[in-house]
Amino acid sequence: MSKPQLSAVPAAQVAKRKAAPRDDEGDSDAESDVSMINVDFDFMNLNPDIDQIALKRLLRQTLSHDDHLVDVHTLADLILEEGARLKAGSTIKTDGEESDPWGLLAAVDVSRCHTNPAALKPFLTYLLSHNPPAPIKAALEGAGPSTALLFSLRLLNLPVPLIPPLYRMLGTELAESGANFDQYILWGRGYKLEGKEETMGLELNSAPKTNKKSKGGAGQLAAGSFPYHPEEEMIEARAKSTFTFPLKTAPPRDDEAFGVEQFGRLMLIDAAKLAQAVEAMEEACR
Repeated sequence: MSKPQLSAVPAAQVAKRKAAPRDDEGDSDAESDVSMINVDFDFMNLNPDIDQIALKRLLRQTLSHDDHLVDVHTLADLILEEGARLKAGSTIKTDGEESDPWGLLAAVDVSRCHTNPAALKPFLTYLLSHNPPAPIKAALEGAGPSTALLFSLRLLNLPVPLIPPLYRMLGTELAESGANFDQYILWGRGYKLEGKEETMGLELNSAPKTNKKSKGGAGQLAAGSFPYHPEEEMIEARAKSTFTFPLKTAPPRDDEAFGVEQFGRLMLIDAAKLAQAVEAMEEACR
């Protein structure tokens, strides 16, 4: 079902470049000729009957090279089951409830589900095999304060201003259902840059660019490590613990390697601090 309190956000303007002109049309202003289209994004409740295939695809995207190490079928089922049980979690769609989601935010109760032999336990075993620091390890094992594992998954070109409402609605829904978690673990991924990669006129999320220019006029991205989701920087700034880990089956990197180097990320954050991070997200998107 749709969420009437936030059934749609204001239309987001998406730039779409026109096709390059033919030689006989000239090339004046060709590079700056950009048209705009409007896209309406709707927030929907998680729907086990519709969202499973897209959810599995988004899980594989985040697992990247390690996608064969985790059974995403059972994990997707559990995420959707928990969404129904907790009455919490949302998807973002553009073509009605029957369409595939572009992104979603969902929570799974770690203490309740960590012994699930088919779904969550294998995923937790995968995360724990990377030897996270003690606070994250204890939370993944269901020890200590009540913990929810957050799945923030989306297509990379989804507008960032759509994300704060997902977190805001999740917090409201969890409170209404009585599931007041003390802390959260956010699972995601990031990428590393050596500062040699050219932007080719594109920016990879919020990675800063250097002032250097190549012969073709393309800038270069600054060296460093970055989350794929820019809003996670607000969460990391308030997290109790952050842990990054290499992907187990990523191919060796060399000068001929294609694409950026990726890694997994886990962040442990108190519930009150997550609320502060959401406020920071909202402020940054104004």
